[in-house]
Amino acid sequence: MLVTILLISLIVFALGYCLYGRFLCRRCEVDDARETPAVEKNDGVDYVPTRASLVFGHHFSSIAGAGPIVGPILATMYFGWGPTWLWILVGALFFGGVHDFGSLLMSLRYRGRTITEITKSLVGPQTGVFFRVFLLLALIYVIIVFLDLTAGTFASAPSVATASGWFIMCAVAFGQVLRWKGLPWSVTLMIFIPLTFVGLLAGHYLPAEGISKSSWLTLIVIYCFVAAVLPVNVLLQPRDFLSSIFLYAMMLLGIVGLLFSGRTLQAPVFIGLSGDGASPLYLFPVLFITVACGACSGFHSLVASGTTSKQVERESDVKPVAYGGMLVEGLLAVFALASIAILSQGDIEGKKPVEIFATGAAVFMNSLHIPQEWGREFTALTVSTFLLTTLDTCTRLARFILSEMFSWEGGTARYLGTLGVILVPAFVAVQDFNGVPAWQALWPLFGATNQMMAGLALITFIVFLKDRRMGYRFALIPAIFMMISPLTALVFMAMNFSTENWLIPTISVAMFILGFFVAGMSLKFVFFDETQQPSSAPVS
Repeated sequence: MLVTILLISLIVFALGYCLYGRFLCRRCEVDDARETPAVEKNDGVDYVPTRASLVFGHHFSSIAGAGPIVGPILATMYFGWGPTWLWILVGALFFGGVHDFGSLLMSLRYRGRTITEITKSLVGPQTGVFFRVFLLLALIYVIIVFLDLTAGTFASAPSVATASGWFIMCAVAFGQVLRWKGLPWSVTLMIFIPLTFVGLLAGHYLPAEGISKSSWLTLIVIYCFVAAVLPVNVLLQPRDFLSSIFLYAMMLLGIVGLLFSGRTLQAPVFIGLSGDGASPLYLFPVLFITVACGACSGFHSLVASGTTSKQVERESDVKPVAYGGMLVEGLLAVFALASIAILSQGDIEGKKPVEIFATGAAVFMNSLHIPQEWGREFTALTVSTFLLTTLDTCTRLARFILSEMFSWEGGTARYLGTLGVILVPAFVAVQDFNGVPAWQALWPLFGATNQMMAGLALITFIVFLKDRRMGYRFALIPAIFMMISPLTALVFMAMNFSTENWLIPTISVAMFILGFFVAGMSLKFVFFDETQQPSSAPVS
């Protein structure tokens, strides 16, 4: 059954990419004759035209993170592998894929503007301001969650910390060689891909032991600041490309190992509409906000419109980078589901999702005669590289939004803006939530706001299509569903108020109000503004 699930997933995603991806390109009139923002505004810092393979590596590394791993594992624990798998397939193809495709395309047509600026141009300045505040808060949640997860991983797995440091140094050197252009592309890859994997040996034999979680938090915050202010082709592009190679290798080894492992499913197909009964978990909306990035993620719209759109060289690259990237992330989510589904209850008892994922992946790799200890370290390193890429990409994206909010430019935007968006997450990440790690305390709120971001971006995409007299009904159901689901979840969280647990319910109410206002104004623009004329905003 496990092999059948994997093969069906591969076939469905491949057919979806070819058929539905082609439909999206035709419907949205993708045309390479249009000059992209990276070409038009090439500044060597944020706007840098880049080959599609490198852009895909950056985009995929930035959107993957821990979401498509943690979410499916938790959802499988709550509701079983059946509903989790079905939502990953349907969500990635028709919800997340459309969302990612539309977000990147809109930003290209609006000269690299972020999703908030696009909303402001299409719907109105007041709605744009509310959306900007909503997204800035949501980005801060992402940074807090991933700061805590990364620091915790480094503290508990010192070998991963050493290997991550090695990886960053390789990425900087890789970027320098690419800018030098003295070596052919193929030769450069033949040097740096093996060199990057040497980091596994460095981590295994020279683990960074004796460093506390709080110390790692400080070091990671400093790294995020430096990485977010450097030109994209110094660290961000080369690091993301190399980290994507890590993930490809991990997925390839794990998937091939799965085919030959002979393991059977231990997790139940379906637990029930209310989960395992241990807590008030309901299939709707908890399943959808828990799976999160494995099926649809609003964070992707920030990456697509914040950094990716400033690197895309041709408009036709939208399909492989955005739609293809979402489908590969869906495949990663299916693999994460498989990694927990083969384990017994005793195997997962007391373990965090990333540990569960590493354990399951190592079992699959072991069928290829890779020692399980090495498999666990390699998988944990892969996850940590994606956590780091998501962290500094989030910091850069939040800086873009903050700079737009206060009309900052130049050094003020680059340095002061970055400092402003990293200090609050750094402070919150070291706080104690009644003994619960920050990532775990904020995950439900992260999931709900992340899904609402997706709904708001999809509504903006609908307005964009209507503005240009294109058919938009294919995006209507995903947009409405991705609004109803997180709004319902925020209501549930707001109802869970007590004197000891007041922070998350209070923030839930604020996010509900912000999201409801932006969605209402945008949908009003879609359904009731019959006098709408095509936007006069500059479009590339």
